[in-house]
This record gives sequence, structure tokens and C-alpha cells, in this order.
Amino acid sequence: MVTHVRHVGFGVPNLAAAREFYEKRWQLEAVGNDDDRLYLGSGCPESHVLRLRETAEPRVDLISLAASSATEVDEIAERVARHPQAKIVREPGERQDLGGGYGLWFLDCDGRTVEVSSDVAGRAFRPVEETETRPIGISHVVLNTPDLHAARTFYESVLGFRVSDWVEDIMCFMRTGRAHHVIAFTRAPHTSLNHVAFEVRGLDEFMRATGAMMRQGMPPLWGPGRHGVGQNTFSYFQDPSSGFVLEYTTAAQMIDDEHGWTPKVYPATAQTTDVWGTANARDELVATTLLGTPDPGLWAAPPV
Repeated sequence: MVTHVRHVGFGVPNLAAAREFYEKRWQLEAVGNDDDRLYLGSGCPESHVLRLRETAEPRVDLISLAASSATEVDEIAERVARHPQAKIVREPGERQDLGGGYGLWFLDCDGRTVEVSSDVAGRAFRPVEETETRPIGISHVVLNTPDLHAARTFYESVLGFRVSDWVEDIMCFMRTGRAHHVIAFTRAPHTSLNHVAFEVRGLDEFMRATGAMMRQGMPPLWGPGRHGVGQNTFSYFQDPSSGFVLEYTTAAQMIDDEHGWTPKVYPATAQTTDVWGTANARDELVATTLLGTPDPGLWAAPPV
């Protein structure tokens, strides 16, 4: 089964500016680079959590998901091959990327490049300590889609995700294990990235991380607050080098499937989006920024 998000790959117009933001402000650390790619790690054993590459305009290069075994990668490849709206772009085999391992690249039903991999080598890392504000790793990714039900069905049938909850017929939260959501989809007029959420150590570290960004002259786009669906905290920030939105989060709801779980449909209200009532309003600026622009990387896998 798919277990979690390993990393996300971004194409950015100014690699030097993006590196400065992610190292100095978002507190990731450079763990490797070559002629085309820069790899950044966090407080977890993943070889990296962010891959950057210089491109003419911002694009999502890929979303990398972890599988439990090479056999699972092969089984997913078979399901992708049978799906009429997907396409394999790199057959299962040895990964040509940091960490090695065994992997598959394919285009999902919206044209995003998705990697599923197993047996990727970890790296030595320093665990995040109490009061530290640097991220542990990626918590979840939220994606904008023009066909919410097609995206949900694809990730259920091909990747084995399960629906946790809905916000009306606007947003669908999906899980693979106990965490309330690893992937979520939001109905939108185009396909794009909504945001990438990074886990921090706890509530105190969440507030400290939010405050650290504010002290650097970067107030949150939205937050701090706590979502009613999934119960995770949120502070959203925008990367000035690319326009992509990032989130600090922690304390998400854990689901015990052994005792049963029935997905709920929540109303799209201010109380649902922020149960604490501490965040700024989810106004037109917030909504438009999270909507992003149509991703130029669709149906075109990155060359590396």
C-alpha cells in the first residue's frame, strides 16, 4: 500500500532565490545536488522532502509517494496501465534519483506526474527537538482538480486511498493509514497545486514556526488556526520565488479503522475552516492564491 508522501518536486524560475527561501526561511537543508536538481531534507529519514529544478515558469514536477514494497509498485503499475485516463511514463525499475530504490512514474487522471517508490535509502538526520521550528517532513498535499469525483475514484481504485471526509461537494480528504488525510482534492476550474503541508513537532513548535516567519517579514497568507475537518492546525505561507503555497501543520486527527469510520460531509462555513476562530478570513485573496494558476507541467513529465 501507499504509506505517505516522500517528497514533492517543483520547477522554479529562479533556483537561487528558491534555495534561499527554503533554506533560510522554511528551514530545510540542502542534502544533494547535480547539474539539474537541488535536493532539500528535513527532520526525517527520507532522502529528501523537496526537489527543485530551474524551469521557465513554476510547475509541479512530481509528487512522490512511498509504497510498502516493490511488489506493490508493480501492482500499481498494472492498475495504471489498465486505466483509460492514465499513462505510464517510466516503467517500474531502478530509480534514477537521490536515494535510489525501485520506482514507477505515471501521469494521473489530471495529467500530474506521480512517482510511487519502495526501497529508497534513508539518510542520517538530526531529529527535531523541543521548541525547534524546522519541519519534520511532509504531512499532506492538497491538489486542485476540475473533476473532483474522477480524481477521488482514480486515487481509490489505482492507489488504494480511502475517503475520510468531505466538505460539501467541494473538497475530498483521503488517507492510506491512520492520519486523516495524506492527499486531498479541491474542486477548481483548473488543475493546479493548492498547497503542500509540512509537519512540525507540536502545537508550541507550530506557533513558534508561524512567529518566526512573521519576524522575518512574512505574515501568514491564512492562519494561524485549526481546521474542523481533520483537526490539524494551519498557517499558510506563499513562497515568493514561485508562488506555491506551503503550510505549517500538526496535531491531525488519527482514524481507528478497527472500530469503523463513516465519512462525514461538513458544511463550507467559517467554523468548519477554523474552529478556533483565530485566523484571518478566508477571503478572495486567500481563495485565489490557493487556487493557483493552471499547471504548465500537466501531461509532460519532467526530463529528469
